[in-house]
Amino acid sequence: MEPKEIRIYTLSPVEIRQGADGKKKIVGYAVRWGQLSDPIYDIWRERFERGAFAQSLIDRKNEIFATWQHDVGDTLGRSPNTLSLREDDSGLIYEIDPPSWAARHVETIERGDVRGSSFMFIARVVEYDWDSDPKYVIRTVRKADLYEVAPVTMPAYPQSTASVRSLEAEVAEYIQTERARRVQAQRDYLARQKAMRDVSIQST
Repeated sequence: MEPKEIRIYTLSPVEIRQGADGKKKIVGYAVRWGQLSDPIYDIWRERFERGAFAQSLIDRKNEIFATWQHDVGDTLGRSPNTLSLREDDSGLIYEIDPPSWAARHVETIERGDVRGSSFMFIARVVEYDWDSDPKYVIRTVRKADLYEVAPVTMPAYPQSTASVRSLEAEVAEYIQTERARRVQAQRDYLARQKAMRDVSIQST
């Protein structure tokens, strides 16, 4: 089984809204397009391109879950019946029709105790920007499979499973290796340019 990644974005709050049927709904943006994550491994930051989940919402329409704090034992909904998902110009929106036993969870959101939104995914198409930020490489996820959304307490990364830590370590290793290769290639290029200039000067 492929390891899944979890992201929590600080500018994606969750809230309670009154539905047309009078029932309370849990609503939030799982992700906002183009919003940079906090640094991961202090090496890269991440953002999602608009439409990154569009195909996944079609392919996995019966397989996406909403959980409380990413605890599968506390499942709040499942698409397409008790969890609806859609993309708009700003990001990926989820709306959960929670079960009656989740009233305590609804209350914690209303009180402002739980404020964040999170999601679980597998990245399928990614692109790395090595130049825009002098400190961090920017990883843009262009296409991803969505597995889970969740209201969460802490606006920070949760403890990852061993498989996710391994995956993120692989990404970190790739970035470090590729960055070193690029630095060396630049040095080699400058050395060749200098050697050519020296030869040109000597021949005149």
